[in-house]
Amino acid sequence: MALASVGRPDLLDLPAHVGQRALSFRFELIDGRTGMRRGELTPLRDTTPSLAHDVTGTIVRKVSGLTLGVVDAARLKPLTDRLAISMVVGDRTQKAYPLGRYMVGDATELMTSAGATAPLTLYDEMFIVDQELETGFEARGQLVDQAVLRLLEGLPVGDLLMDSTEQSSVSAWSPGTSRAMALRDLSRQGGYFLPWFGHSGRLRLRRAVEPSEQPAAIDLDATRRVFRDSVSVVSGLLTAPNRFVVVSNDPGSDQKPVVGVYDVPASAPHSIAQRGFVVPQTVEVQVRSQAQATVYARTLGIQQAVYESVELSTPPDPRHDGYDVVRWNGQPWLETGWSMPLAPGGEMRHTLRRAYPDTDGGDL
Repeated sequence: MALASVGRPDLLDLPAHVGQRALSFRFELIDGRTGMRRGELTPLRDTTPSLAHDVTGTIVRKVSGLTLGVVDAARLKPLTDRLAISMVVGDRTQKAYPLGRYMVGDATELMTSAGATAPLTLYDEMFIVDQELETGFEARGQLVDQAVLRLLEGLPVGDLLMDSTEQSSVSAWSPGTSRAMALRDLSRQGGYFLPWFGHSGRLRLRRAVEPSEQPAAIDLDATRRVFRDSVSVVSGLLTAPNRFVVVSNDPGSDQKPVVGVYDVPASAPHSIAQRGFVVPQTVEVQVRSQAQATVYARTLGIQQAVYESVELSTPPDPRHDGYDVVRWNGQPWLETGWSMPLAPGGEMRHTLRRAYPDTDGGDL
């Protein structure tokens, strides 16, 4: 009789017959100017650093509570070094999953009899982008993806992961404006989700998609990894806008008012069809055509519409990155944030926003 080999266990989805897994986190020191790897760091064992991902912030990712001992603190060069963080799963056979690359945002020296320890706060490299423009920047009617490349030219942030777009921009930003703010404005004009630095450490601009129209990247129903008694549901339906209106303030636009409108899907309980009246949110931007205004309104609606949100906990999972579509409780949700302790035994906390399908059959 032929012998059969046992497949490698799935240590991320944790099937029912797997009760535990080996897990650790790796902190690797990198010279931010040359890319040279300078070895690993080990946070003090009596501290628990945490990593948070929040799409509402300009700098999306932040590491807090990380304290280096005397020896590691002496090795660190706060102005130029980076920390690459990975989650390592497995015991005899290990696999490392990257969790991004970070720079020191705040450093303190705590003096002890043995020397100085270093409590650190780390930011992703959007900190480099979030600096003031020395001169004004004009999009000049270029395609948004080309304008973004020109805006970031010369910054040491590596290659971008950016979808193409057919949308152009005529916007301009004055000296002293945050470059990250200009990037966020361009992202909405191009129909992108707001930019973030992902697990790979690269800046990502992804086309905004209606979550209910996309296959789930992570299925929490199939894996049953949600911890009991960890679920908290919040509804913002009473005050949530159901129409997003974009009005152009561009002096070079046509004589007719340029207005773009996006209505939340009729299947949403707070939609115009179900609520019976309009609750609008109106913004002014520099666009020259109704098509551009409509794309901006749609992108704004997909990112900012507040329907129903849920917070829940799972074991740490490095597959959650940014704007993932997650299936839970039989419904699609858009993940807008998460946090996890960077130490074994912790829970990963997720913030999910409910997605509703378009029942009108129109093009979202």
